[in-house]
Amino acid sequence: MKKGEKLVIVGCSGAGGPAAMMSKKLMPDVDVTVIRKEKFFIVR
Repeated sequence: MKKGEKLVIVGCSGAGGPAAMMSKKLMPDVDVTVIRKEKFFIVR
Protein backbone atom coordinates (compact mmCIF):
# COMPACT_ATOMS: atom_id res chain seq x y z
CA MET A 1 0.00 0.00 0.00
CA LYS A 2 1.10 3.55 -0.65
CA LYS A 3 1.63 6.43 1.76
CA GLY A 4 -1.66 8.04 2.82
CA GLU A 5 -3.86 5.06 1.99
CA LYS A 6 -6.28 3.70 4.56
CA LEU A 7 -6.77 0.18 5.85
CA VAL A 8 -9.96 -0.71 7.74
CA ILE A 9 -10.13 -3.87 9.83
CA VAL A 10 -13.57 -4.96 11.01
CA GLY A 11 -13.56 -6.94 14.23
CA CYS A 12 -10.90 -7.17 16.88
CA SER A 13 -11.37 -10.66 18.24
CA GLY A 14 -9.53 -13.54 16.66
CA ALA A 15 -7.04 -12.25 14.10
CA GLY A 16 -8.29 -8.65 13.78
CA GLY A 17 -6.27 -7.14 16.63
CA PRO A 18 -2.96 -8.79 15.73
CA ALA A 19 -3.55 -7.99 12.05
CA ALA A 20 -3.99 -4.29 12.88
CA MET A 21 -0.83 -4.18 14.99
CA MET A 22 1.24 -6.03 12.38
CA SER A 23 -0.12 -3.83 9.57
CA LYS A 24 0.89 -0.67 11.41
CA LYS A 25 4.32 -2.11 12.15
CA LEU A 26 4.94 -3.16 8.54
CA MET A 27 3.33 -0.10 6.90
CA PRO A 28 3.75 2.90 9.24
CA ASP A 29 2.59 5.39 6.57
CA VAL A 30 -0.82 3.72 6.18
CA ASP A 31 -3.78 4.80 8.34
CA VAL A 32 -5.13 1.73 10.14
CA THR A 33 -8.65 1.85 11.58
CA VAL A 34 -10.10 -0.97 13.68
CA ILE A 35 -13.88 -1.10 14.02
CA ARG A 36 -15.23 -3.25 16.80
CA LYS A 37 -18.77 -3.63 18.05
CA GLU A 38 -19.39 -2.80 21.68
CA LYS A 39 -22.63 -3.11 23.59
CA PHE A 40 -23.69 0.52 23.18
CA PHE A 41 -21.24 2.12 20.74
CA ILE A 42 -18.71 1.51 17.99
CA VAL A 43 -15.05 2.19 18.82
CA ARG A 44 -12.61 3.36 16.15
